[in-house]
Amino acid sequence: MRPTKGSFNKKWLALIALVLQNSLQSIAMRYTLVTGEASQRYMTSTAVLMSEVMKLLISALACFVMDAGANVTRLKSVLKTDASGSGDWLKLCVPSVLYTVQNSLQYAAMAELSAPVFQVMYQMKIITTAVFSVYMLSRQITVMQWGAIVALTLGVAAVQLSQHADTGDKENSMMGLVYVLCGCVTSGFAGVYFELVLKTSKASIWLRNIQLSCIGILVASAGCWCRDGERISSEGLLSGYDSTVWGVVAIQAAGGLIVAIVVKYADNVMKSFATSVSIIISAAVSAQMFNDVTVNASFVSGSLTVLGAVYTFGASQPVKVITRQDLLLDLDDTEEDKATRSRV
Repeated sequence: MRPTKGSFNKKWLALIALVLQNSLQSIAMRYTLVTGEASQRYMTSTAVLMSEVMKLLISALACFVMDAGANVTRLKSVLKTDASGSGDWLKLCVPSVLYTVQNSLQYAAMAELSAPVFQVMYQMKIITTAVFSVYMLSRQITVMQWGAIVALTLGVAAVQLSQHADTGDKENSMMGLVYVLCGCVTSGFAGVYFELVLKTSKASIWLRNIQLSCIGILVASAGCWCRDGERISSEGLLSGYDSTVWGVVAIQAAGGLIVAIVVKYADNVMKSFATSVSIIISAAVSAQMFNDVTVNASFVSGSLTVLGAVYTFGASQPVKVITRQDLLLDLDDTEEDKATRSRV
């Protein structure tokens, strides 16, 4: 079945949006964390909080339109019947806390690593997600996929070592790697756990994201108080915010929705292609703006190895790495959509 002109345009628009989102998030986040006086910069703990607030607003609007048909009475019914149990909220505390921690770790890692190095290393979440999928969801990983995991690990190591060749700042780079590793573990476990929760309940992804965001706001608020309570009291919650910081918050909040659209209208191969292009763009821009990345043979070969491993892992079935946002696809698709995509 040949794709229609409309679906073709949607596919490329979604891919362009993903490339821009991946590139802009890493570059803009890095820019806000390395420019200006340290004492005048925004607090990353508040950025995590604002991102959760923005996700809540987006999810609430989507739930109102898509689940309740823009009817207030139906919305109340959905909230009452599908999200009223205390046990239901308790189950979601685990992924919500982990997603909030993951966002904080991304800011910490970006403060220590250049944008392209962070993007390459963050692909390690494929490994953690695959491992948790095997143990929690009883999925099987093929020999080729295990080979891709090994190749991905070697590629990440090559990228990490490439940044030690010409600089002596090993401490910061190693701390960045630790933050990325912790972020990948929390991302992998939270994604698989959230999938397990969704598949054992009738609530929609939008309602679940409302619940996750509400819990995330509480967790992020506690983080703000513990880490920056004194500064927030004296300078205010949004101290240091400007249009660039708000842009980072908005890009981070919208990123998951863009990924879901790409998976719906494109495929994993094109998604990997978009990731490759965004890393190239980030490397070029980061080298010019910050002069904080050493683009040498080791970096290039390591990046290509990582991207090749990502492609190989995604192209080999039956394991599918599912994130919090990717689940939008399966829950929102009609049977006709799924049948059409299976034939492509």
